[in-house]
Amino acid sequence: MDLVLGFFKYVIDMGTAVVMPLIIIVLGLGLGVKLSQAIRAGITVGIAFTGLNIVIGLMVNNISPVAKALVETYGFQLTSIDMGWPVGATLAWGTIVVPFVFVAILGTNIVMLAMNWTKTMDVDIWNYWHALFTASIIYGTTNSFFLAILSSILNMALVFKLADWTQKDCEEVLGLEGVSLPHIQATSWAIIDYPINWLLDKIPGVKNIRWTTDTVQEKLGILGEPMLIGLMIGVLLAGFAKMPFKTVLGVGIAVAAVLVLLPKMISLLMEGLMVISEATSEFMNRRFPGREVYIGLDAAVGIGHPFVVATALIAIPITLLLAFILPGNTTLPIADLSVLTFFNIFSIVPSRGNLFRGIICATVNSTIILYLASAGAPLMTKLGVAAGLSLPEGAAQMTCLAVGAQWYTWVTYWGAVALHTMFGI
Repeated sequence: MDLVLGFFKYVIDMGTAVVMPLIIIVLGLGLGVKLSQAIRAGITVGIAFTGLNIVIGLMVNNISPVAKALVETYGFQLTSIDMGWPVGATLAWGTIVVPFVFVAILGTNIVMLAMNWTKTMDVDIWNYWHALFTASIIYGTTNSFFLAILSSILNMALVFKLADWTQKDCEEVLGLEGVSLPHIQATSWAIIDYPINWLLDKIPGVKNIRWTTDTVQEKLGILGEPMLIGLMIGVLLAGFAKMPFKTVLGVGIAVAAVLVLLPKMISLLMEGLMVISEATSEFMNRRFPGREVYIGLDAAVGIGHPFVVATALIAIPITLLLAFILPGNTTLPIADLSVLTFFNIFSIVPSRGNLFRGIICATVNSTIILYLASAGAPLMTKLGVAAGLSLPEGAAQMTCLAVGAQWYTWVTYWGAVALHTMFGI
């Protein structure tokens, strides 16, 4: 079993930029693409993911110190420390259920594609960890293989359907032609944010507020361009954190660079994927006339819209404020504040890129995330300590916003625990 777990960990540790080109090349050859075209497409996708990782790293490296400085400057005192998504991923990949759940998820996708129950062909194996996390904590709590595997099947089947349902909007708003997002931490929020957008459409006055890239640039001129929006947001965040002047300017330029470079990386990614997308369409039309298949990818490909990033950056002070004022919250958000981008893609998509509605959706999302991260802290602390993880100095519990963002998988967890308690399954 250790050998099997080691193999899965080895593949995952190779990283998206290495494994994705291999998947694209093999997939392309299987779909009848010429070897030279498949290799070129694979390398292009690898370069694009490398670029994405560099740009995202630029954002994280500049925003993480700002988030920490905001916490220290304003003296937030909470007992459950957000240690970042790697803690959840460590727990996810650290149990003996991993290979069984991995195969179950892969099999679920294949069966659903074969039965025409989904259009999403998920190649985003890294983010299987979202369903693996729930399966692992279910196994750790109930010692039931059956419930652990069942939870992963249900969770991923739902996200495949959500990815299908939202694909056309992602294509229109984010420019992801032929690509869907079977990413639980991102796409699960469609269930929340679409109804919020519908509700805002019914409120007089509010329904007419539109802060889109076009309207903002029209009213603000050069100040409405993504690079200037990024500069202003970065400067304001670092300024409120009372960081040194040179750091404030550095953060501003870094955020401006992120808003300009991300769309270019997404464009490069789409160039590489276009070969596979066209080949997939031709393959399906030959064998299943009228069938459409989407390539399921990491939510990182969905953050190229400037207002997705802008919403996430604005959500940082909002989330910190919520952590302080929400009754019953114990989570001190730190590490995962820099990746709020992924959790807020669907804050923007339902309204077709309306920043005003994005901020409202992000506020609701962060409220839910904080409460779930707090509720899951005792369990994460128990399992984390058992796995050899150390609590930060002064912390009573460990948690992370990332597991709070997997909101509907907690429904599966509580359901599995209830079944185990009542029926001993």
